Amino acid sequence: MKAQLLKYLGLPCALVMLGNTSALADSASGTIREYHLNPQVAGRGVCIQMNPTLPTGGGWLCLWKDNALYQEISDLLRESYSSRKTCAVTWTTYRGGLADIDYVSCYN
Repeated sequence: MKAQLLKYLGLPCALVMLGNTSALADSASGTIREYHLNPQVAGRGVCIQMNPTLPTGGGWLCLWKDNALYQEISDLLRESYSSRKTCAVTWTTYRGGLADIDYVSCYN
């Protein structure tokens, strides 16, 4: 009986679980070519464009102030822009058509 129950419920349960997974993260690496601040957008910090151009809306990635590492990521992006470091940026969601930065790693 358990085998039959598993046979009939296994696939539907698996499909439900797949549908409830969070979006897969996208990421890209490059140097920051533009560091943009706009105080007219409430809750949003820095937005960046990178070389090579990112596959996001207009090529922009933005850091929102509700990110748990907002200050650290903001500082890292500013320093990396100034020193032309290579950065790897990851995002999973979009806000207002712009990619929402989740986390960043920069290196020489």
